Amino acid sequence: MAKKVREKRKAEADPTGAALKKTEPKKAAPPPTEPDAAEPNDGDDDAAERALVVAEKGELTEADDAPSDALDAAREVDEAVEEAAAGQLGSQRYVMAGFFVAGLIAAYVFGKLVHGVWAYASNKDWFSQTLPALTAVSDDDKTTYGTIVGAILALVFMLRTYRKAEVRSWSEDVAAELAKVKWPTKKDVSNSTIVVIAASTIATVYLALLDRLWAAVTNLVYGTGI
Repeated sequence: MAKKVREKRKAEADPTGAALKKTEPKKAAPPPTEPDAAEPNDGDDDAAERALVVAEKGELTEADDAPSDALDAAREVDEAVEEAAAGQLGSQRYVMAGFFVAGLIAAYVFGKLVHGVWAYASNKDWFSQTLPALTAVSDDDKTTYGTIVGAILALVFMLRTYRKAEVRSWSEDVAAELAKVKWPTKKDVSNSTIVVIAASTIATVYLALLDRLWAAVTNLVYGTGI
């Protein structure tokens, strides 16, 4: 009772404090926290990882339940990779080998041409009188010198040809197509050879027996006078 009287007197002595105490706002309640986002399903993660790994390996098949457009895209990627590999690994090798062989053939042709022209000119009087030193060269030396000159001419010719962009582009395209050719294995060649030999033997025996049969029929018919 005495405590209440003291509080009442204190409030009458300081009415402002009491008013503030009475009008003090209540603390706002903290906003409700939003529920945590649903964690992804482990099964979806496994399926996504599996699809990614299979796509990287290029092993998408119908059994994987992949969409048809994904399968088509994977096949196109595989074909593009094979074409790129064929172009990078085989094209330049085949191109250089082709130009090398063509250079050897050109050197042989030019060498024979130089030797033939030189030998023909050596039999002419005007050539022997104008260039007696060249006329006095033996036929064997003419062949050697002609081969050397032909090799030089072929080298110059092949270098000038290789520098042409259209010729090089055409040869690279041809080499790229040849690089994609799948040659038969030794087993395939052996099996095919056996089949050809067997078929040829059977056909030969059949025709020989047929020839004997018709020869016997012919002798029988014309021999009796019918």
